[in-house]
Amino acid sequence: MIVILRKDETPCQKKTQYFPNLFEPLKIGSKTVKNRIEAAPAMFAFEHFMEGDDPFGYTQPVNEKAYRMLEAKAKGGAGIVCLGEISPNHEYDKRFPFEPYVDYNSRDDRIFNIIQKTAEMIKSYGALPVGELLSCGEIKTDIGDGINPKGPSEKDLPDGTHVDAFTKEEILDCYEDYVTACKWFQAAGWEGIMIHCGHGWLPAQFLSPMYNKRTDEYGGSFENRARFTVDLLKRVREAMGPDFMIEIRVSSSEHLKGGLELEDAIKYCKMCEPYIDMIHVSCGHYLSSSRSREFSTAYAPHGLNIDAAAKIKENVSVPVTVVGGINSPEQAEEAIKAGKVDMVSMGRQFFADPAFPNKAKEGRADEIRRCLRCGRCYPGPSGEHETEIWTVKYPPLDSCTINPYDVWPASHHKVLPDKMPKPQASRKVLIVGGGCGGMQAAITAADRGHQVILCEKSEVLGGLINFTDHTDHKVDIRNFKNLLIREVNKRSIDVRLNCEVTPEMLKEINPEAVILAVGSDDLILPIEGIENAVTAMEVYNNDFKGLGESTIILGGGLVGCEAAADYIDHGVKTMIVEMKGALMPDITGLYRTAVHDFIDEHGGKYEVNAKVTKVGKDYVTAEQNGKEIILKADTVVNAMGRRNHSTEALESVINEKGIPVWKIGDCVRARQIGDSVREGWTAAMEII
Repeated sequence: MIVILRKDETPCQKKTQYFPNLFEPLKIGSKTVKNRIEAAPAMFAFEHFMEGDDPFGYTQPVNEKAYRMLEAKAKGGAGIVCLGEISPNHEYDKRFPFEPYVDYNSRDDRIFNIIQKTAEMIKSYGALPVGELLSCGEIKTDIGDGINPKGPSEKDLPDGTHVDAFTKEEILDCYEDYVTACKWFQAAGWEGIMIHCGHGWLPAQFLSPMYNKRTDEYGGSFENRARFTVDLLKRVREAMGPDFMIEIRVSSSEHLKGGLELEDAIKYCKMCEPYIDMIHVSCGHYLSSSRSREFSTAYAPHGLNIDAAAKIKENVSVPVTVVGGINSPEQAEEAIKAGKVDMVSMGRQFFADPAFPNKAKEGRADEIRRCLRCGRCYPGPSGEHETEIWTVKYPPLDSCTINPYDVWPASHHKVLPDKMPKPQASRKVLIVGGGCGGMQAAITAADRGHQVILCEKSEVLGGLINFTDHTDHKVDIRNFKNLLIREVNKRSIDVRLNCEVTPEMLKEINPEAVILAVGSDDLILPIEGIENAVTAMEVYNNDFKGLGESTIILGGGLVGCEAAADYIDHGVKTMIVEMKGALMPDITGLYRTAVHDFIDEHGGKYEVNAKVTKVGKDYVTAEQNGKEIILKADTVVNAMGRRNHSTEALESVINEKGIPVWKIGDCVRARQIGDSVREGWTAAMEII
């Protein structure tokens, strides 16, 4: 099968491609890094080492997955591996209720020994181990410890939390906390530290006039507001000497009204430069992670901070690295080649594929699983569209959508690949359905030595996500789909297209194991005139033709809202009608805010608490708050959801013959891509 890639896709076209600038060594202070790729701190802290299996032989268990994730980054070829989100003081600056108290004066406690072994492991792969120190200041999470947050100025937050202002003595104590933590990391064999001075954390709070209302030497003028950071860095440098690498992370812009802008960041970096070895450029603010683009989504450009980083680099002499939506070696290479940055930093991309550097270096860029920026690994704060579904301040973390074998320590997935039993024999495995779950199952089963038959009823592989061929917002998912197709075609997998498996065919094939991945169908509710509506998938498959100038979308879940964003992008006036009280009520965090904001900012309209009662070809009748409303448009689109496709007939034969069977993805229950991919991989791993 020949796969034709669109011009806007990022996969490498030639397997011989090499990225000479990306893999040139870089001198940072007294250190030399083997390449220009930094594995960003990316949501990682001490607490992730505190439960699960113990690879070290200590009496109390630690989370093996935490160690393995850092190992995967180092083994995968990163030049720098950063351990993130470490509090300099675990008493007043604690971010999480489960983060352990760490005595930075101790050199023989359990966590010190773990961190020491971790540094040794990272260096064994030729990477530089760096720790990140992050002081949250007044945006300390309320974890019920009864300790008020501390910030530059005393205030009461909107939720009633009282913020205590740092006294001058406490500022000096804070400096010592940082110094003591740095010495602890140095003693544990770590080569440097990243001090977080962006994203609205404590140093940025002192710098920002939104937070800092002081009238002493730490407030007022820009120089005074920068004093906290400059004095802190000066003390750390004096204490640690020239051979300990000091990196600072800054926001090039907070992208908030009244927030810090690029000109501030440039001035700030120049003041810090005498005491540091590298500047790490990000953007945004933690309290508005999606809108400020601290975490970019599919609705933000890749490499969104590169140009800002280039402006900072023009004004400093130390190396500059940049983070933010970079998921391709092509873009990284170009940014370094053009002299815009010296290094690139990636966070979530290392969850998607920790072997990113090695694959790029070896000419296997087309094998890289490129981060979707979907927010599944880190949903983040709720943003401006918080709903009743939130039972805690932050949603639960989950595993990567496209990396089924990740070892993200906070994910719900507890399967480690090398802990799975080896196949006892090569089995004939029939996989019914060639969507993302079926393809992942086929790849994994083939890699485990099984004879795989993959049947797809349509003329192409890809299943439901073939709709991404028709939308610019989904280029990363389209890339992933095409990667799976390439990986299937590389293997000795018997791919049968235009092949709908019947009970008779199943008997003829006589497999030893079956994976059912037949997906889902459009949900058609018993509404008068519903046949007048086209489905969301029909619109995509018809490349948006025939929508007219306006459309009404029935259903304000993720499918309906993403469709609305795409229709708006094509110049179609869009109205969403949702029965519940909010759009995307089952979606949390960053991505929900990103989609919602795109609709709001581009003129999309919606009616909530509206139950559709009748559908015409160009109108919809709905009941809203006890009243009837009539909405008119050129086209009505049914996006009310999907339901699992029945496998009853096949399962009857399978059960009759006693064949082991797994059902995965949407044929179990209509869900998201990550569920299908994970379940496909897991099912294939369980075939022995």
